[in-house]
Amino acid sequence: MTTLDDLASGPPLDAVIVGGGINGAAITAETSRRGLRVALFEADDYGFGTTWRSTKLIHGGLRYLEHGDVRLVFESLRERAWLLRAKPHLVRPRRFILPLVPWTRRPAWQLRAGLAMYDTLAFRGSLPAHRRLSANDVRNLAPYVGETEGGGFSFYDARALSPERLTLELVLLAERRGAFIANHTPVTRIITSAGEVAAVEVDDGRRRVIVPTSTVINAAGPWVDAVNEVSDQPPTKFLGATRGTHIALELETALPKEAIFSTAREDGRVLFAVPQEGLLLFGTTDVRFDLEPGEVRPTPEDIDYLVTEARLLLPGLGIDHRSIRYSYAGLRPLQRATGRSEAEISRRHSLIDHGATGGARGVYSVIGGKLSTFRPLAREVADEVEASLPEIEGDLPEVERPLASRAAGEWQDALNTSGLELHTRARLAVYGPALPAILASGKAALCDSCGTLEGEVQNAIDNEHAVTIGDVILRRTGAGWRKDRGLCCHERIGVAMARALGWSQVQLRAQVEAFRAEVDYHLPAPGAE
Repeated sequence: MTTLDDLASGPPLDAVIVGGGINGAAITAETSRRGLRVALFEADDYGFGTTWRSTKLIHGGLRYLEHGDVRLVFESLRERAWLLRAKPHLVRPRRFILPLVPWTRRPAWQLRAGLAMYDTLAFRGSLPAHRRLSANDVRNLAPYVGETEGGGFSFYDARALSPERLTLELVLLAERRGAFIANHTPVTRIITSAGEVAAVEVDDGRRRVIVPTSTVINAAGPWVDAVNEVSDQPPTKFLGATRGTHIALELETALPKEAIFSTAREDGRVLFAVPQEGLLLFGTTDVRFDLEPGEVRPTPEDIDYLVTEARLLLPGLGIDHRSIRYSYAGLRPLQRATGRSEAEISRRHSLIDHGATGGARGVYSVIGGKLSTFRPLAREVADEVEASLPEIEGDLPEVERPLASRAAGEWQDALNTSGLELHTRARLAVYGPALPAILASGKAALCDSCGTLEGEVQNAIDNEHAVTIGDVILRRTGAGWRKDRGLCCHERIGVAMARALGWSQVQLRAQVEAFRAEVDYHLPAPGAE
């Protein structure tokens, strides 16, 4: 197995990718597929930033049509179709109801035209077309929605059940292809020489190591500017981030089966209400954010805004502040723009070549992007890296060309013959190709509440680079999205990890406290400081 010392003493890598969100993971998978020697360094955990704290939608983006970005919508819908085929355990179709509430800012005919264009741009047959709904249809499908003016529409999009695991699958694919990957290993310096990149310095928690490289791809999402600040080149500000906040609601009524797409009465912002893990996820805000990325949290103003809009849109659910089980906020790493509203800033990604703008040659920054468009972004970056490297005699050896999962039948058979209860099998399906290893590692439940299995924890440690309780609960098993935020099982999972990783009692206590602090900060419950 390659070590940091091997990288430090070896020839320069073709590329170092900074940031292990969905984009950094995809770039690492694509460049390694092309036979390039690459390494991925993530300061926290894979998918920790924007990827983990999104609405989890794999969608074209209806409102992008309103802003005329047809190319982005087409690209997103093409990728949606691919993900539904290639990652069926992670990406599922989701029907949305679009009610014509009194404050809807577009007439029905315009919405119908937009939905028809959405259907046209989508790959034929990938999902059902939109439907016009009468007022009775809306009442029957979503009786908790307030009075509508002329009914509404239904349309299909898709949603990632676990963007964190989608990211992780790409990371592990890159590792199988020969990439060096490391989480909890921040890049502390980008070193240049004679106007071009020479190396990066990384901190693995014990020491700092200098790794030579020909190229640096800064895919750190909201931390792009912060990473650029540790380079030897002049500081640059590329980002104009916006904060998106969600609230997770526990209802006194039955959980709705339908997801709702609408707009806010106050400002016309697009809103989603989506059932998730026994709760109703409602969001999101779009507020400019100029503080340090690590400081992002839901604000009282965000919470009040969302509760007010949820009560207006869904009066039949009895929502108020007491319904909130937790909230979370993430940052959209958008390109800096002046004189435009948050909604008008493009979600299209851009690749900045620092060498072409007076900075160091071989350094690139990735700005923006959507959860659904990581593949075309990765191909664009890989093309740029290949073009920047010295010409190599012959073709590079491409590895495992498809970026697709193992055939579903292989792991589905293992799940169906596992002897586990139906609801447990349904929950575990999200693991896809990791299921055989999980089932072989232990089927006993560590927790009666969330049902986390011993094998899930052991697999996360053995095969998925999990080294903290938060890594396991929040970004491997998904238990953190339940109403108790994983606090039902964190101590028992900590004990299992201590046994596997050799933690002392002092280390175990520190890990338990660190998890509680992480949850209270990033998934605050009402009253949490």
